[in-house]
Amino acid sequence: MNKGQKGTFVQVSLVHMQISESMEKNLETAEQMLYKAADSGSKFICLPEYFAFPANVEDNNQIEKISDTIHDQAVQLLKRVSKEVDAYIVGGTIFEKYRGDYYNTCLFLRHGKILGKFRKMHRTIWEKKVGLHVGSTFRVFETEFCKTGILICADVFYPRTVRKLASLGAEVIFLPVSASRTHPPVKGHPLTEKRAQEHKVFILKNGNTRSNSRGGNSAIISPWGIINQAKEELNTKIISADLDMIKLRKLRAST
Repeated sequence: MNKGQKGTFVQVSLVHMQISESMEKNLETAEQMLYKAADSGSKFICLPEYFAFPANVEDNNQIEKISDTIHDQAVQLLKRVSKEVDAYIVGGTIFEKYRGDYYNTCLFLRHGKILGKFRKMHRTIWEKKVGLHVGSTFRVFETEFCKTGILICADVFYPRTVRKLASLGAEVIFLPVSASRTHPPVKGHPLTEKRAQEHKVFILKNGNTRSNSRGGNSAIISPWGIINQAKEELNTKIISADLDMIKLRKLRAST
């Protein structure tokens, strides 16, 4: 088999992104980095939580108006890029309006189509204040490379979330994050390393440059340690690695 096919190595990329105060600038940066990561050969590319949301928005009264605008433009961008690149796109997160309620939602795309979505299950203080609702359904996507699952930021704090995805067969878990000011400062990735080791999964934690000092650094984490990570990066950067799927499967089969 060639590199990238199921059963060997698979290249993945995280867009460790500088979030600006302009929605248009954020969307432009995301698009450029998605194409750049795809050109490098990555088969999975992830964006951070709230990748398009303006960094300076704090007024809760603006949320509905801004999120409605961002949703349509972000979805169009993700569909357009995923149609043109040979990779799965893990679309960070957007505010999704469903039956009158808003959710923090991550889309999973391929060939210009939304293959599925995951709605965040555990809200931050700010998300509770703005009235976001929570999801209740875990999803695992079977691809030609591996079985993937998605969690969003605070979801990983709860042991059952990673355990549930692993029990459903997930080998790779994408974790878009955006550590806010209410997040206690954390050095390194002690929690995600622990979860990856306990449940024998790769965890791909995708943060942004503003959340570096609060546990929001991007990192590609295996059960045997950190493979690659951002290190106090102040500018947008792509973090990539080759995941050794054979090594992971042998580890899981041995226990």
